[in-house]
Formats: sequence, structure tokens, C-alpha cells
Amino acid sequence: MQVLHHLNIVTHVLLGTAALFLGCVALANQHRPGKHRVYGRYFLYLLTGVVATALLGALLFRAMPFLLMLTFLSGYVGYAGYRCIRLRTRPLQGIDFGIALAVSLAAGIFVFGAGSKDASWSPAVVYPTLSALWLVTAYDMVKYLWLHQRLRHWWLYEHIYKMISAFSALLSAFSGTVLPHFKPYSQIFPSVICVLLIGYFIRQRYRMMSRREITSRAIAS
Repeated sequence: MQVLHHLNIVTHVLLGTAALFLGCVALANQHRPGKHRVYGRYFLYLLTGVVATALLGALLFRAMPFLLMLTFLSGYVGYAGYRCIRLRTRPLQGIDFGIALAVSLAAGIFVFGAGSKDASWSPAVVYPTLSALWLVTAYDMVKYLWLHQRLRHWWLYEHIYKMISAFSALLSAFSGTVLPHFKPYSQIFPSVICVLLIGYFIRQRYRMMSRREITSRAIAS
């Protein structure tokens, strides 16, 4: 079991490092749709591997609460960000609601159950991570049940928020592990940077779409 544990850790670290690199490349190619889609797809493949190895480690070996919470967050927002692109203005399906509900319940049970008894427990980072996860799952469930028509044109902004959030979770896990002596700042600072990136890219995309709409109206008139 010890050999399997070390093999799982090495695989998890390698996949996570590669995912961070490809995530940066995907962000850098946002104005090149073809390349952005290719690198984004490989980022999701690697993210799936990261989540799978993290869950395997949590089930078979000891898992740190913060890292497990980031697994819940990165896994869900990565999935939800992919679904934004697949569905676009179409409504979410029952499976999307079910996954959002299951992830939010599982994370809550973990946080208020066995996780809080762990010696490495850090409320300053675990509770904000849980709040971020509950925020996005609640948004998706409300959108499915009630507000799809009002929110359906926000799919691109949702995609930006969710995919950068997935990248942020990986980056926080990486920096928190590599720089343990600077916790909780080494875990919080990457999240702050990625929130700024989310605001920047959403604002940039909004301005671009507004210019296109103004141009279209001018041509039509």
C-alpha cells in the first residue's frame, strides 16, 4: 500500500503540474479559438486525472482537508465550465442538477464531519473554499429550477468564471504544498490573483461583445 500511495502522489503531482502549464497556455490563447479549445480540452483531461488521484488518495490513504476541498471545487467547476460550452443557451439537464447537489452535500458532510477533526484543519482557507463551492453549485441548481431564461445568455461569462476557478484551485493546492511555511497566504494569494483574472477576462469579453452589438446595429440601420 505504501508503494501505491507514493505512486498515486507522484501521478497526482505530475498531472497537476501539467494541468497548470496547459491552463496558462489556454488563457494565453483566448483570442485564438482553435488553440484555446485544444489546450482547454487537454487541461480538462489532466484535471480529471488530478481529481481522480486525489479522491483515490482520500479513500485509501490520509487526505488533508484543504486539498480535499480543493478537489471538490476544482472537479465541479471544471465539469460545470465544460457543460457551459456544451450547452451554451440550452437548459441544464437533470444530471447537472444531481451532480451539483451531490457535490455540495458531500463537501458539507466532510467539512462539518470528520474533516474538522484533522490536525491540519485551517478554517481560514477551508470555509472560504466551501463557500465558493456552495455558491457555484447553488447558482447552477437555481438556474436549472427557475432562472434559465434570464441567465441563459451568461453562458460565456459562466465558462470564464468556472474554468479560471478550476485553475485557481489547482494553483492554490500547488502553492500551498510547495510553500507550506507561508500558509495560509500561499493558499489564499493565488485565489486573489485568479479572482482579478476572472474580472479582467469577463470585462474584456463584455466590452468586445458590446462593440460587436453596436457595430451590428449600425450596419442594420
